[in-house]
Amino acid sequence: MAKQLPIDPQLMERTVVDIAAAAFKNARSHLTSAQAVLDAQQWPKAFSFAALGLEEVGKAALCMMMLAMPPAVREEFRSDFAKAFTSHEAKTEAAHLVLGMVADAVPASLQQLQDDVVASARRTHAVKLSGLYVDYTDTGTLLLPDTISEIDARLMVTTLTTALAQSRDAEAAVADDPDAYLDALHQWQDDMDFDALGTDIEKNPDQFLTQVRAFVRDDIPPPACLLGTQLSGRLSEADAPTKS
Repeated sequence: MAKQLPIDPQLMERTVVDIAAAAFKNARSHLTSAQAVLDAQQWPKAFSFAALGLEEVGKAALCMMMLAMPPAVREEFRSDFAKAFTSHEAKTEAAHLVLGMVADAVPASLQQLQDDVVASARRTHAVKLSGLYVDYTDTGTLLLPDTISEIDARLMVTTLTTALAQSRDAEAAVADDPDAYLDALHQWQDDMDFDALGTDIEKNPDQFLTQVRAFVRDDIPPPACLLGTQLSGRLSEADAPTKS
C-alpha cells in the first residue's frame, strides 16, 4: 500500500523532517546491533543489520532531498517520494548516492555514478536478504545465510558508519532544532533562482557533479549557485579581510 504524506504543505513539511530525524536515529540503532553481532562473529546478521541501517540513511536522504525542493516541485514529487519510500532498493540507492558523493573514486560521468549506485544498491539489498533468510533456487539449491563472509560483513558495517558520518550535519539539523532548520530552509528557498540552477545543470551535468562532489568533500567552498545571493553575500563578507 502506497504511503501518502499529509496534504497540508506545512504539516507535510514537518512530517518529512520528523521522518528524517527518526530514520537517522534508527540507522544508528541498527549500527549498534550490527557491531554487536559483528563482535560475536555472526557475519550474515552483521551485514544485514548494517544494510538495514543503510536503508534508513537512504530514507532520511530522500526526505532531505524533498525538503530542499521548491514547494511546487515537491508537489510533483509526492508520488515518486511515496514509491521510493516503500522500495527497499530505492532507499538503498539514495544511501549509496550519499556515499558516491564523498568516495575517493571519481565517477567518469553522472550516468556512471547513477549506474554504480543502482548496481551497489541491488547487491546490498540481495545480500541483506540472504543474510536474513534461508532460500532456495528453482533447481533445489539451498541458499544459506552463512555464505556471507567476514570481509563482506565488516565492509557493510564500515559503509554504514561512513554514511552516518557524512550525514551528521543533516541529522543534527532535523533532530536538534527542526524549527530553526525549516526557517533557514525557507529563507534559502526564497532566495534561490532554481530555474537558473536547473539550466546550469542541464548545460553540463558532469561539470555540476564534479563541483558538488568537491563541495561535499570540503575540497572547495560552497558554490554560489547553490547558496543564493544573500547567503553567498554574507559568506563573502565573512571571508573578506578586515581593515586594520
